[in-house]
Amino acid sequence: MLMKKIVILLAAILIPLSMMGQDDKFFRAGIDASVDCFLGYSSIMPPSVGLGARARLGRPSQWVNLVGGVRYIYGRRLSGFQVPIVVNVNLLRGKLCSGYLGAGYEFDFAGTYLGCMKFQVGLAARHLDFRIFYKPYQGDLGAGFTYYF
Repeated sequence: MLMKKIVILLAAILIPLSMMGQDDKFFRAGIDASVDCFLGYSSIMPPSVGLGARARLGRPSQWVNLVGGVRYIYGRRLSGFQVPIVVNVNLLRGKLCSGYLGAGYEFDFAGTYLGCMKFQVGLAARHLDFRIFYKPYQGDLGAGFTYYF
């Protein structure tokens, strides 16, 4: 119960804070779409789709970015709200975009568990973010796209 309150508090701080900083572009808020493909099932499991909001603290030209948000995932395997909090390290930094590796935790309010670790690799630009992620606990390989305003 305490962990849920901490996650909700972090999301409540990150999203409004990102809206305040739109002028200097250090904080950005955006909309997110993702697809989760669950591996390791004997029968074909249709993928789950997710929609949500994300906030990024930091610029793609910096070494480290903190990304948090909330999303609703819908599918046969898993449905409900999730709150990802991820730290991305921009290993390839350019003027227009960067390539990153990230790791974090995705809190889950849909299933019988509290969430799982999440690893990702992606490309980030000022307004766009494309990533491929893996969650070992769920056997979940997925992809996501965020458009930042």
